[in-house]
Amino acid sequence: MDIKEASAMTEASGLTDDDGKAEQARARKPVSGDAAMRLADQLRELTVKAPLRSLLVAFLLGRWIARRR
Repeated sequence: MDIKEASAMTEASGLTDDDGKAEQARARKPVSGDAAMRLADQLRELTVKAPLRSLLVAFLLGRWIARRR
């Protein structure tokens, strides 16, 4: 595939800006250790507070979705 074919496919997909140029993906900031620890703590608190039945349903739903892929 050459550059003309690639740009034609990008334009056909609708991922172009107003000037007809391909949009560039934004770079994400790396997650710091503190943010990851806060997220892990929040997830841990939610898990402890959640009823067992809700956790079972979430687990089974996750397994079902993963199996379909």
